[in-house]
Amino acid sequence: MATNIYPSSARQRRFVVASTLAGATVEWYDFFIFGVISALFLNKLFFPTFDSTTGTFLGFMTFSTAWLARPVGGVIAGHLGDRIGRKTTLLWSLVIMGAATVMIGLLPTYETAGSVGALLLVLLRIVQGLSAGAEYGGAVVTVVEHAERSKRGFYGSVSQVGAMLGLLIGNGTFYLITKLDHAPLMAWGWRVPFLASVVMLIIGVVIRGRMAESPDFVKAQMEGTTERQPLLALIRHYPRQLISVMLAQAAPNTFFWMCAVFMVSYAVKTLGISQTGMLGVVCVGAAVEICTLPLFGMLSDCVGRRKVFIGGLIFLGIAAFPFFLILQTKDLFWIAVAYAALLGIGHSATFASQASLFAEMFPTAVRYSGLSAGYQASGAIFAGPLPMIATLLIASHGGALWPFVTYTILIAVVSLIAILVGRPHYTLLPDVGVEHVSQSRQAGISM
Repeated sequence: MATNIYPSSARQRRFVVASTLAGATVEWYDFFIFGVISALFLNKLFFPTFDSTTGTFLGFMTFSTAWLARPVGGVIAGHLGDRIGRKTTLLWSLVIMGAATVMIGLLPTYETAGSVGALLLVLLRIVQGLSAGAEYGGAVVTVVEHAERSKRGFYGSVSQVGAMLGLLIGNGTFYLITKLDHAPLMAWGWRVPFLASVVMLIIGVVIRGRMAESPDFVKAQMEGTTERQPLLALIRHYPRQLISVMLAQAAPNTFFWMCAVFMVSYAVKTLGISQTGMLGVVCVGAAVEICTLPLFGMLSDCVGRRKVFIGGLIFLGIAAFPFFLILQTKDLFWIAVAYAALLGIGHSATFASQASLFAEMFPTAVRYSGLSAGYQASGAIFAGPLPMIATLLIASHGGALWPFVTYTILIAVVSLIAILVGRPHYTLLPDVGVEHVSQSRQAGISM
């Protein structure tokens, strides 16, 4: 039987938490600010020759290209992360994301370069998608593998806090920028959030560069139990877990991107609510979720990951209709309350618990690949096209919201069924942080 390798020291774990939080914040800040610009400015900057609806739709299509690239990035990073290590893969994903984001801030618009600017925008958005596909799985796997078993739910929620911090900082930055007059806002103000990411990038690289490698991966390397072709092993031995992750993540993706991107565009352009007002509302929801994520993470350590995840799905499904009814009031106070509830309770419960829940579905040799492939495929199918789906559903029914509301509820049901059917196949040993080789053989992982 293989020898045990004990988890990181408390000091190492704290540093891993800090590096994961910093890296995730930078990555998702870069990714989220594009969502804001696609909802509010992209049609005017890069597609001004089209009418408002078509321009907005094209902006959302550009937003969606990153989601098509994310599964590819997840597969590539999963292969590298399971073969050469989590740390190196995560560091490069951060650098690539930061470089692409800064370059978006330097792009010429349609006014100065015509369609060339739009083409470059799409290419850089694809690069962002590849990087984002690498980030999530690696960040979650790294922090969970460093954690004690009794605290994996809490530690897993840390990378999720980083994602929400990225959303909060990104929307907060645009909230301040939109206070500029229209002319400077469209001339240079929209570029500031993209260019400012270089500061966060430098900080993130310094912190992440000092992060220790996962003890699980180190042990797998020492014992020669890493997979040469992690993706093939994943498909061969864990298809049920892969599909479960993909479908279980559908509802959290749908509800989150509905709040962060589509509803901002809909409220501003259809309901006549101010840009700054809606950006402020999103900031309120993100701030509340940042506070509740660790709480739900700790709760998942006490009562179980699946119970907390299922509770969050049920809340999202029940809250869908009231959320849309409140939005129709155009009252920013009550809309902020609705955002705080939907993001701070329903989405937070699923988002906090899914990190450790999904990671525990796969063994070390394919964990990065399994989590990345399932999560990012879900994003490409359900999150990326969401603004376009919502736009088409509402437009095809004369502006009525009920078809889209029904769609969100059906997605919640799909996720609920997926997580009930797809039970975790593999769990880490208590207070060891790694698996035994004999268990890997039983699970079908080649030695």
